[in-house]
Amino acid sequence: MTRTTAGGASGPDRPTARRIREAVGRLMAGLGDTGTCSDSYNTAFVSRVRDPDGSPRYPRALQWLQERQHPDGSWGGRIALPADRLTSTLAAVRALVDYAETTPPGPYDWVAGALKRGTGHLKSLAREWRAGPHEPIGFEFVVPELTRRLRAHGVDLPPQAWPDIHALRRDKIARMAAASAGSLSPSLSPSLRYCMEVAPDEAFAGVALTLQSPGGSVGCSPAATAALWQSTGDARALAYLDHLAHRSRDGGAPEVHPVEAFETGWSLYHLGRAGLLPPGAAQHLDALAGELDRRGWVGFSREFPAPEADTTAMTINLLSHLGVEAASRLGLLLRYEADDHFFHYPGERGASVSVNARLLEAFNHAPGMYGPQRRKLIRFLLESRAADGSWLDKWHMSPYYATAHVCFALGRSASAEGPLTRTHEWLLDTQHPNGSWGAGGGQPEETAYAILALDALAGSGLPLPARTSHLAHRYLVPHLDAGPDAFAELWLGKSLYTPTAVVQSAVIAAAHLTRLRLTTPRARGD
Repeated sequence: MTRTTAGGASGPDRPTARRIREAVGRLMAGLGDTGTCSDSYNTAFVSRVRDPDGSPRYPRALQWLQERQHPDGSWGGRIALPADRLTSTLAAVRALVDYAETTPPGPYDWVAGALKRGTGHLKSLAREWRAGPHEPIGFEFVVPELTRRLRAHGVDLPPQAWPDIHALRRDKIARMAAASAGSLSPSLSPSLRYCMEVAPDEAFAGVALTLQSPGGSVGCSPAATAALWQSTGDARALAYLDHLAHRSRDGGAPEVHPVEAFETGWSLYHLGRAGLLPPGAAQHLDALAGELDRRGWVGFSREFPAPEADTTAMTINLLSHLGVEAASRLGLLLRYEADDHFFHYPGERGASVSVNARLLEAFNHAPGMYGPQRRKLIRFLLESRAADGSWLDKWHMSPYYATAHVCFALGRSASAEGPLTRTHEWLLDTQHPNGSWGAGGGQPEETAYAILALDALAGSGLPLPARTSHLAHRYLVPHLDAGPDAFAELWLGKSLYTPTAVVQSAVIAAAHLTRLRLTTPRARGD
């Protein structure tokens, strides 16, 4: 898709075009190192790391827990998702129990009150955790194990709390056994690798060091790495944690680190859809393409050695920006094919809509090839659609994220039902009066995805009205200069988090697309 860039603006539009160029420049300047994610559940585990004298090695992490407790006693993302609040609160309460048991009164006087409010909230979640369709990664491991550990320390929890989650755990273990011959090994389930802080002690002791990456982490997870250091005293694990503490703005630990390939791929993809890729993008695209050709797959980070469909497909979708044909690489995606969909990782519970959309977009690069796979993906996506025309995904809270990625894959091709008219109507009907879309009266990230989806549908003849563009543009422009705290946590890791550059790139792309529609409406097909 070829688009006019921001450089040709004139008249009153020039300041906005300049702000977009500057935002692209800031984004590119920070891209491709290790990636940046917001703080999360991991902070609770990092806060428990002690120096030899028993004092907290990362006191700012403990302060983060004090400052981030919600008025209702819980921890978790700003937009309440009960399953996220459950895992985040269990982790925080477990950390505070350590300090309540082992530290004298003084700087930690606040701990007792925070614990009381936190355990009170956990009791209220005995039923509420089922509200909503989303679960954090490793939910079926984290909740049963942290519950067991808290009860071992005398924390009063409902005796039959969360029995359904124990059933999910049994189901997950059965899937892992089928996918990896049932043994814990360096090739174990990616979700358990990512959640090793809640692995059974006997499994952790024997396996964790074999899973350590060159950078010192276990599964690119601060929580799992903190658990490794506490279990073994490994120097590389401590160096990894010290590095994170040094770069933290407020003491929190990120959801995942490093995450460079995911951040690079998704950010450049958003900019590419808007025609905003600067010359400096080529080196990042070359690095992703080189990784694909070297290993036959690309993971979210070079430090997480598990083949996965999502970043591999995203890299293939980016090859056109290098002038590289994709067809010869599409065979690499067949390893992820299942009976009625494609999986992200082997042994996963629940297929991902966005991953399957991304694979369909990749196979669309060679429309004369892989016909059975394309039909399978189209059928899966259409059968996954909600009655209102939207989609939901396992990796993101917002329906606008999943819907946008399906529109990218299906928008230009007629489905068995014709164009995505129901989806188009849903997108137009759910815009807020202030021009935004999404939860809590509107979110810049969700607004960006709605515009990107509508722009994709416009390519198949479904119009993006001028008023819709105008209101969205007016809402988005102030967020071009927003810092990371401006974006609510909507992505699902072990808790809710924000991949900052990815979100910023979507906002930049949507602001640019709406600017183009306002300045050249006829050229944009309105």
